[in-house]
Amino acid sequence: MENYGILLVDDEVAYHAMLSAVLTPLGCSVNCVRTPDAALEAIAASRYDLIFMDIELGDGVDGYTAAARLRADGANWIRDCPIIAFTTLKAVGGEAHFQDRGLDGLLVKPFTAADVIAAARRWLGREFSLSPAKDNRLAALLGDEAAGEMVARLFASLDEAIAAIDAGAPAAGFGHKLGGLAGTLGFPVLSAAWLALQNGDSASWATVRALTLEATATT
Repeated sequence: MENYGILLVDDEVAYHAMLSAVLTPLGCSVNCVRTPDAALEAIAASRYDLIFMDIELGDGVDGYTAAARLRADGANWIRDCPIIAFTTLKAVGGEAHFQDRGLDGLLVKPFTAADVIAAARRWLGREFSLSPAKDNRLAALLGDEAAGEMVARLFASLDEAIAAIDAGAPAAGFGHKLGGLAGTLGFPVLSAAWLALQNGDSASWATVRALTLEATATT
C-alpha cells in the first residue's frame, strides 16, 4: 500500500484529529500544522502529495497568502502539489472562487468521511475504499450479539448527545465519554471527532455532527 503524504494547515486543532482519523487507515501519512510558518518548515523537511489549506487562519493570515508563500518559497515539487481550500466559506462561484485565487480545489467544512475520501481520490488518483475494513476484535472477544448490543448502545448515546447539544447543551461535556467509548468499540473516526470537543471548540461541532450521522447511518 502506497503511503501518501498529506499536509493539513489549520489553526483549529480539532480538525487535525478528525482528518487524520479518516485518512490514516487508508494509507496516508497525515501531518498537521497550525501556521504558515510551520507549513514552510514542513515542506522543507518532507515532500507531500496533497495539502489542505484553511482559508481563515488566525493572526490575520489568510490561506490564499499562505498558499502563495508555499508556492514561492518551497522546493520545485510544491508547484505541482495540489493545495485544496479547507474552509467554511460559502463563496459565490464555489470551487472556481478558490481556483481564481491560486488554489486547486475545495473541501467544505463541515465534512463527512466520504467527502474527505472523495477529495483524496480526486487529487491523488487512488481508488480509496469508502468503507475501510472494520476491526472485529470486539466481536471476537464478546461474540457478534454482545458486540452488536454495545454498538447499538453507543449509537443511542450519540443520538441522545446530538439532541442535547442541538438543544443548547455544552458539547464539551459529552466529548470525553463518547470519544473514549467509540474508540474502545472500534470507531476511530467517531472517537477522534468526539474527543476533539473536549476543548470546548464549538466551531467543529457541525463536522462532528456530520461525521456521527454518516457513521450511524451506514454502519
